Amino acid sequence: FGRCSEINRRGPALLCDLPVLEELTPRRFAELRDEPGHAVLDVRSYAAYSGMHIPGAWHIDLNGNFPTFAGWVLPGDRDMLVVADSHEDALAAVAWARRVGCDRLVASLDGGMAAWATAGLRTAALPLVSAQELYERLQTSSAVVLVDVRTPQEFAAGHIEGARNLPAPDLRGRWRELDPGRPTYLTCSSGNRSSLAASILEAHGF
Repeated sequence: FGRCSEINRRGPALLCDLPVLEELTPRRFAELRDEPGHAVLDVRSYAAYSGMHIPGAWHIDLNGNFPTFAGWVLPGDRDMLVVADSHEDALAAVAWARRVGCDRLVASLDGGMAAWATAGLRTAALPLVSAQELYERLQTSSAVVLVDVRTPQEFAAGHIEGARNLPAPDLRGRWRELDPGRPTYLTCSSGNRSSLAASILEAHGF
């Protein structure tokens, strides 16, 4: 809302003045990612992100209430480099982001993660666990930390015993309340918010 107020004061940018989304080779994408003022945004499904992603990438599923979370969490001071399943999906992410005042999606990865992996560039993975497996780990280890990243209202309506409530967007500032040295599991209602929260924590060394 703070960003919206400023946009309303000065007036929105004209679409014709905004950059056309550029498709970059994996090598050029990697070079630009490492330059100051840039960050990676992965808009694929949380299952695809879990299997393989660019280390440090933000993750917001294009099909998981994308505009709300993009407007809520994306940093307004960086140019975002988009990873999508197709160029069409990358363009859809740009359109949705612009509707909530996020105008700095500037380039996409040509060929997606397949091209990135084929180029031999570093990847990361984030294992998913079933409810049964999570239950077993909670029963056998006192070191496990379980974080419910839904809203406080959802948490109050029902949650796993022993879980701690830290809504996914709040982890941008509250990640320090968690210990990166302990095994941490994230849960929500679908997987989308857990994946967003995990991408935030991963960027902070979890």
